[in-house]
Amino acid sequence: MKKQNIAIVAVVAFVLAVAVGYALFSETLQIKGTATAKGTFDIEFTKIGEIISKGYTKTESSSDVAVIGENGKSLTITVNKLDYPGAYVEIPVTITNKGTIPAKLKQISQTGPSEENTDIIKVSYTGPASTDTPISSEQTQEMTVKVEWLENDAGDDTKSRDVTATFTITLDYEQATNE
Repeated sequence: MKKQNIAIVAVVAFVLAVAVGYALFSETLQIKGTATAKGTFDIEFTKIGEIISKGYTKTESSSDVAVIGENGKSLTITVNKLDYPGAYVEIPVTITNKGTIPAKLKQISQTGPSEENTDIIKVSYTGPASTDTPISSEQTQEMTVKVEWLENDAGDDTKSRDVTATFTITLDYEQATNE
């Protein structure tokens, strides 16, 4: 029985030692504070470069091919007359991050062109600003908007067709993070 008492005392001593050790090493840590983030998020169209075209006729009644909106957040493009299948207009555009927060492109939103020519007009975007390549504060990126009359348009009325396109694009950005 003496061995049994020694074993019980040893187990009780062990449990007490574990309990005391746990109590010594476990504490609640409370951190109180306030985090403040400051920054501005402001990406704008800032410049239209030299327009390149093939088979484009600018008429007397036509306005500028590309116009930046008053707040710099939109770009309206008017291609008033492409002359034949394969004709195109390329508009180089500069986008500037005027804010303090790095950003990356989430999507390009396009309103237009009108339904009458969507089967033969193609609008495409190329360049770093048309991808999700991050743009740092006070940096610029380039993008080219191309409006073209598809060459595979087999319509019989191609010579008499007035192929025009007017549309507005906006760029939807989000904060660039290091993932």
